[in-house]
Amino acid sequence: MLEWLRELGWFQRVGSAIVAILPILAAASLGALLATWLQEWRRVRREHLAAIKAEVFRPLRKELEGFYLPLLSGKLGPVTIAPVAAPVREGAERPVTLFTNAGQVQLCGTRPPEAGELDLLLYTDAKCRHYIRFFRRWELFRSEVDAYTRQWVSYAEQVSRTIKEQSGLLLMTEADPLSSAEWIDPDGLALFVVNGQLGIAQRPPCLGPDGRSIEIGGVTMAHAAAEGPIERSLKLLGVLADKRETPEELRPHAESLRHLAKYLLRELDRLRVSSKLPGGCRLVRL
Repeated sequence: MLEWLRELGWFQRVGSAIVAILPILAAASLGALLATWLQEWRRVRREHLAAIKAEVFRPLRKELEGFYLPLLSGKLGPVTIAPVAAPVREGAERPVTLFTNAGQVQLCGTRPPEAGELDLLLYTDAKCRHYIRFFRRWELFRSEVDAYTRQWVSYAEQVSRTIKEQSGLLLMTEADPLSSAEWIDPDGLALFVVNGQLGIAQRPPCLGPDGRSIEIGGVTMAHAAAEGPIERSLKLLGVLADKRETPEELRPHAESLRHLAKYLLRELDRLRVSSKLPGGCRLVRL
């Protein structure tokens, strides 16, 4: 009986020791689990931040340096000529589709080239979760630049109408450029005028070999049966190119946008060297 009681006491002591050590073991296990989870959480955030830097910030920086700063510094024209897109009805499931009218072009604002390196999913994630303030300024900047180029497009369209009316020649789209008909490309000449007013280097217009056409960089921009309309058009181009009212009006807007572009560039550089990712990290990339 005494032996049994002694064994019972031993079991009680062992049980008490186990009960006493259980919280320590649980705490150690929980600590190890939390350390593993925290390490994995930090790794995921580091990789996510690195992906945003490589696939969002780097393309945006290239866009600022390669497009917006040259545009706002007067090294890149704000107006270009692009094919006309017109709606056409198809089947019931796709009632409206955009297609390009062959041979028809129009003046439009210069747009940045598509950034193939930009990850749209990461862009949306960075904009909505991590860098809300920066992307609010970025998108406001882009909309302001679009408004700036639209002002130039409106002016270029006015110049184009003036050239068309005062030259007395048909539009190029209304005549056959390969025939002997009289025609003029007022949009192309308006683009030349705008770039000339901005001081962008370009080849000057010159008379064709027969004296009855205008060429710019080897491309025929106007053709007439007599020399009179061509000489009149050349003089008009000189008068329009010498005007500085519109460039002077738009220059302050371009200057303020250029300063904003430089600020955004500095912000991107700061974010690219930062080791902290603000906000949550819930993005799952397949």
